[in-house]
Amino acid sequence: MTTAQLQQEITSLIPILPEPKLAVVFDFVRFLVEREPQTAWLNAQSQSLAYQEWIGPDNDIYDEVFADVARWY
Repeated sequence: MTTAQLQQEITSLIPILPEPKLAVVFDFVRFLVEREPQTAWLNAQSQSLAYQEWIGPDNDIYDEVFADVARWY
């Protein structure tokens, strides 16, 4: 299904929804729109040099230091 077809299908269903369900649709669409920049930011952050260094083998000592913490949860 193309983007235009999806938009048309969604638009055709909106008028038959009761108000409480419209509010849910609105909240969900707003969530999807707001989530995208956060996802892009997290992707950029996880590809940063600082993050790559943090998860690199030179920092394996942190795995040992925080191993006890994992048992607490």
